[in-house]
Amino acid sequence: MSDDRDEQIRRRAYEIWEALGRPEGGQQQHWAQAEAEILADECTGTGSAPEGAEGLDPDGTPKRG
Repeated sequence: MSDDRDEQIRRRAYEIWEALGRPEGGQQQHWAQAEAEILADECTGTGSAPEGAEGLDPDGTPKRG
Protein backbone atom coordinates (compact mmCIF):
# COMPACT_ATOMS: atom_id res chain seq x y z
CA MET A 1 0.00 0.00 0.00
CA SER A 2 1.36 3.41 -0.88
CA ASP A 3 2.32 6.00 1.72
CA ASP A 4 -0.22 8.38 0.17
CA ARG A 5 -3.04 5.84 0.52
CA ASP A 6 -2.02 5.08 4.10
CA GLU A 7 -2.16 8.79 4.89
CA GLN A 8 -5.62 9.09 3.30
CA ILE A 9 -6.85 6.13 5.32
CA ARG A 10 -5.32 7.52 8.52
CA ARG A 11 -7.06 10.86 8.02
CA ARG A 12 -10.40 9.24 7.21
CA ALA A 13 -10.15 6.88 10.21
CA TYR A 14 -9.53 9.93 12.41
CA GLU A 15 -12.59 11.66 10.95
CA ILE A 16 -14.70 8.57 11.65
CA TRP A 17 -13.39 8.42 15.23
CA GLU A 18 -14.19 12.11 15.77
CA ALA A 19 -17.67 11.76 14.24
CA LEU A 20 -18.40 8.95 16.69
CA GLY A 21 -17.52 11.18 19.63
CA ARG A 22 -13.93 9.99 20.12
CA PRO A 23 -14.77 6.67 21.78
CA GLU A 24 -12.17 4.52 23.52
CA GLY A 25 -11.03 1.61 21.37
CA GLY A 26 -12.33 0.71 17.94
CA GLN A 27 -9.17 1.74 16.10
CA GLN A 28 -9.16 -1.38 13.92
CA GLN A 29 -12.81 -0.94 12.99
CA HIS A 30 -12.29 2.74 12.14
CA TRP A 31 -9.24 1.87 10.04
CA ALA A 32 -11.09 -0.93 8.23
CA GLN A 33 -14.04 1.34 7.47
CA ALA A 34 -11.76 4.11 6.24
CA GLU A 35 -9.77 1.67 4.11
CA ALA A 36 -12.94 0.28 2.53
CA GLU A 37 -14.17 3.79 1.73
CA ILE A 38 -10.85 4.84 0.19
CA LEU A 39 -10.58 1.65 -1.86
CA ALA A 40 -14.17 2.03 -3.05
CA ASP A 41 -13.44 5.60 -4.12
CA GLU A 42 -10.37 4.42 -6.03
CA CYS A 43 -12.23 1.76 -8.00
CA THR A 44 -15.35 3.82 -8.75
CA GLY A 45 -15.85 3.67 -12.45
CA THR A 46 -13.26 0.97 -13.04
CA GLY A 47 -15.67 -1.94 -12.74
CA SER A 48 -13.23 -3.84 -10.55
CA ALA A 49 -12.43 -4.07 -6.89
CA PRO A 50 -8.90 -3.79 -5.48
CA GLU A 51 -7.25 -7.00 -4.32
CA GLY A 52 -8.68 -8.07 -0.96
CA ALA A 53 -11.72 -5.80 -1.14
CA GLU A 54 -14.04 -8.66 -2.01
CA GLY A 55 -13.63 -9.95 1.56
CA LEU A 56 -15.09 -6.79 3.11
CA ASP A 57 -18.65 -5.68 3.75
CA PRO A 58 -19.52 -2.10 2.71
CA ASP A 59 -18.77 -0.87 6.25
CA GLY A 60 -15.22 -2.23 5.99
CA THR A 61 -15.66 -5.19 8.30
CA PRO A 62 -14.69 -8.67 7.14
CA LYS A 63 -17.54 -10.64 5.57
CA ARG A 64 -18.91 -13.44 7.71
CA GLY A 65 -19.84 -16.87 6.47
